[in-house]
Amino acid sequence: MSQASDLANAAQALAAALLASAIDPADGVRLLSNLANFEPNAITSASVVGMSMAAMQDACGDLFRRAAVVALCRAAANYQPASTTDAANLQATVTQLLDVEILVAGNQGEDNTFTALRALRAAVVQDLQARAAGLPGTIVVNVPAALPAPVLAQRLYRDPTRAAELVTESGAPHPAFLPPGFTALSS
Repeated sequence: MSQASDLANAAQALAAALLASAIDPADGVRLLSNLANFEPNAITSASVVGMSMAAMQDACGDLFRRAAVVALCRAAANYQPASTTDAANLQATVTQLLDVEILVAGNQGEDNTFTALRALRAAVVQDLQARAAGLPGTIVVNVPAALPAPVLAQRLYRDPTRAAELVTESGAPHPAFLPPGFTALSS
């Protein structure tokens, strides 16, 4: 790498490669959320060289986190929430990470970065709210005992073919025994 822009391009390429390696957008959100929380180790030396190393590490940490947050926003754009609750949870995750970077950029006087991240946050919120508008809500399912998925799907939706959906939502290890309490789609 001969220029600073090469490092920035490499950081963006790393985040993009991580997103591309994810099996689905939900995995991309999970992977990139972890990367967006990156903090470099603190340099313990108080010498001029140590302080310069600390400044460089902090700048690299900012670069890597911001590349991860931007890739996370791309993952959120590809993610298809199943319910309004799912969309709200995704929005909270993404905006929380964006808010941290917006605050860091603002405190460092990086006005262009601050403005760009604020615009990105607004776009993410608008996109997720628009997509959530047509999604069903969730309900809490409470039954006295464990039931098979097709039976509960018939009771809730009048459609036993939605049994696999209930198994996924409940996290049950086997479709014959759904837990007595879990959250499912309302319709």
